Amino acid sequence: MDAINTQQISARTIEKVVVHPLVLRNIVDNHNRMAGASGKRVVGVLLGSSSRGIVGVTNSYAVPFEEDDKDPSIWSFDRNHHEYMLRMFKGLNGKEDVVGWYSTCPELRVNDLAVHTSIFRSCSCVLNPVVFVTIAIVPRILDIPTKAYYAVNEAFVHVSSEIAPPQIDHIAGRSILVTELTPGGDNDHVSSIANYYECIRSQTRISVSGYDTSLDTLVLVGQLDELFQSCGSVKNIRVPRHPVTNAITGRRTTVILGGEGAAENALALDGTDMGGWILSVELLPPEVPEMAAGMSAQEYALRFVARMQSSGLGG
Repeated sequence: MDAINTQQISARTIEKVVVHPLVLRNIVDNHNRMAGASGKRVVGVLLGSSSRGIVGVTNSYAVPFEEDDKDPSIWSFDRNHHEYMLRMFKGLNGKEDVVGWYSTCPELRVNDLAVHTSIFRSCSCVLNPVVFVTIAIVPRILDIPTKAYYAVNEAFVHVSSEIAPPQIDHIAGRSILVTELTPGGDNDHVSSIANYYECIRSQTRISVSGYDTSLDTLVLVGQLDELFQSCGSVKNIRVPRHPVTNAITGRRTTVILGGEGAAENALALDGTDMGGWILSVELLPPEVPEMAAGMSAQEYALRFVARMQSSGLGG
């Protein structure tokens, strides 16, 4: 399927799409769990914000999607699941709007424009125009794994895309995604990776167990979010759940916190009664094992890039 280049149109409403690296990790995880080695693509919704022609993608969720391999006009997108997930995400962070959708097929498909039009025709809480981002699940390590488009006159317009460093600037009481990442060789890669892991290192990871596993996922997330707000800034709540039904599938949930004293405050909640269930709260080690041993984010980034170059994947 062909796409129009941005130079072919006089008025461009979107200049660039910037994808947060945590979104990519979430999409890859969903693809591995839902598609595996089947060769099928995974489709989902992108959340974020848009300003001055730049779309910042800061979150995502997968949606059950089926298509006929022989007839591209036959496909289905689970709108009920989409609306359920959107309510859940809006409950956690009302600042994020739907900015588009993604596909884990790295190239455009014949039915993509029809899917694009149908998904957002009656969807509320959507910025206009919305973007379509293809994701290469197994790209070259230092290549940009995304391609971005939006629809104009029944055709896709290609726009530039990039992966943002994961900082958030807090300006005038609102969060703004940092998008000023200009590709410039290995130094930019080292800086971006270092920023990413510095962000991870500054967070506190808590394991929570003892909750009612029969709860609705959205209800559990809401209860845990309310409980841990007193400990610091709640960055993320990772409930083990089925990727299609959303049913809770595990007894341990990971809560990511930010702020000074978050670990001590969270551990003080061990033994809390939540609806008749006694919670167990434990501190988890840093997500990156090297940092648990004291390695700095800059050193880790330098070693990461050097390792990729020596393996032949960095050039």
